[in-house]
Amino acid sequence: MGKTRQPPPGADHRNLTDVPLDEEVILVRIDVAGEDIEPLLERGIVPGCKVCPVRHSPAGGPTIYRVDGHLVALRKETASCLCVRSALEAAGVLDPN
Repeated sequence: MGKTRQPPPGADHRNLTDVPLDEEVILVRIDVAGEDIEPLLERGIVPGCKVCPVRHSPAGGPTIYRVDGHLVALRKETASCLCVRSALEAAGVLDPN
């Protein structure tokens, strides 16, 4: 009997920059090194928090995100370091396959 092939860890995850407006996601991992992580943690951006893109800046500046009910502005460079998963998948409402 052959083994069932499992997707690689993180295969169902995506960057926060790929999430459309008004889609709620769960933060899975922060891929930021060293002291750059501290400002995120201070703003409540921690693994397990709910994040939802609310509004893009018209001039290509920061995007406004709702993080566990609070509004936070993040630059694209920072948001691209945040690995997220669909909140519906995390809740078991949607099948990731």
